[in-house]
Amino acid sequence: DTVPATTVPATTTLGVATTTTISGWTGAVHPLTGLPATDGTSGRPALVIKVGNNDSRSLPHVGLEVADVVYEAHIENGVTRFLAVYHSEVPLRVGPVRSARSSDIDLIGNLDRPTFAYWGSNEGVGNEVEAAVDQGTFVGMTTTGDGQHFFFRAEGRAEMPYDGMVDSAAIAVASTGSPPDPIFAFGPLPASAIPIRGLRWSAPRRTIDWVWSHGAARWARYHQGVPLLDDLGVQLAADNVLVLFVDYRRSAADFMSPQALSTGSGDGWLLRDGTVTGVTWSRPFAADRWTLADDDTDAEVFLRPGRTWVALARLGEAGILDPDQVAQLTG
Repeated sequence: DTVPATTVPATTTLGVATTTTISGWTGAVHPLTGLPATDGTSGRPALVIKVGNNDSRSLPHVGLEVADVVYEAHIENGVTRFLAVYHSEVPLRVGPVRSARSSDIDLIGNLDRPTFAYWGSNEGVGNEVEAAVDQGTFVGMTTTGDGQHFFFRAEGRAEMPYDGMVDSAAIAVASTGSPPDPIFAFGPLPASAIPIRGLRWSAPRRTIDWVWSHGAARWARYHQGVPLLDDLGVQLAADNVLVLFVDYRRSAADFMSPQALSTGSGDGWLLRDGTVTGVTWSRPFAADRWTLADDDTDAEVFLRPGRTWVALARLGEAGILDPDQVAQLTG
């Protein structure tokens, strides 16, 4: 169950929607997906939630399937964690909710002051988050500060801290502010796109695969060699998978934690429509949207309208799957 885009707080107003053409549709579209807003666009701010992915006890995930954008970044101990962005739809609850990291602050700086929900943090990261709140980067909601009543522990899941959930629907309705502007450009398939079956991201202690499903016309997610299923038993999937090769530094707030450098520029791959395109990504400042250019022609590269997962990988960690690897995953 989700909160539809037209369910907005009484204190907000609908923003001006982008227009585009999608299969004959020329009306308003949702800013973060580019999909037709047949019931109108949401006037609420984006809701960003920190979601655990660093242990098998984090499974299954709740609410990830309707996120407009999901970022995945390295944390300590060679594993990864999600940052889910909701706007066009908001599920009733999301989890497991985990603690914030330094990487999160810049990543959500281009969402026009979203609401950021997370399950606390260490003191150093907490100070960074509070500084960002004071600067107006986002509104913070956490178990140790504002919005504590939105968080709860779910019965029947693994022990703490893997059972933390958030009443995302209630936060969305209570949030005030403006809707986000687009952070990606949507459009036609790049002329240089090459058909592939899938891609693997090999983190030190995590193997992540994306395989093109011809039946669903989406990229199906695999986790440690098996399908990544949500709490309803449905395999998670994306319309776009954007692999951005970024540098990491040691967080000044937590020397055990790597911090993704998500501004500047670098190489990357865009997976859409069963193809891959080599790109150069650019984002000069945290408040800027992502810009992609074909790494051969410099022409602008567009995403397919839909839901996007973004992998913040180190250079050399990702590779194209061969047919045998795809067969092992899907067989």
